Amino acid sequence: MRHGIRGLVIDPYNEIEHRRPANMTETEYVSQLLGKVKRFAQQHGVHVWFVAHPSKLQRENSGSRPVPTLYDIAGSANWVNKADLGIVVHRDHDKDPARTEIHIRKVRFKSVGKIGGMALRWDRATGRYAEIADAYVPRAYRDG
Repeated sequence: MRHGIRGLVIDPYNEIEHRRPANMTETEYVSQLLGKVKRFAQQHGVHVWFVAHPSKLQRENSGSRPVPTLYDIAGSANWVNKADLGIVVHRDHDKDPARTEIHIRKVRFKSVGKIGGMALRWDRATGRYAEIADAYVPRAYRDG
């Protein structure tokens, strides 16, 4: 803060050393932690982003990996309940290793965005992503 940061990325969440009290459930712990971080961000005028990974997802009958929802994040449904914005980045390396889907699953304040998604193609030579113009990405979500 001494140097004027405006944003903080915690990546990945599961690498933080947690000291959850024995009498506290993981859901209660995550709720308390997110509440503290949210108050810190508001008091100090910074944005805080967490990168949190989903629990292991079962493959679909077709063998492909499903697009995770925010409820699939390991630890607690509070990742959905307390988040102002929820974004899922999904890759199915078995299907197409260069395709990355971005799914906007939650937007609390409609002035900053809307639910939706897009597909990007990664160019290994340049290390850049480009939009796949004709790619279908569902616009409606169960948990959005």
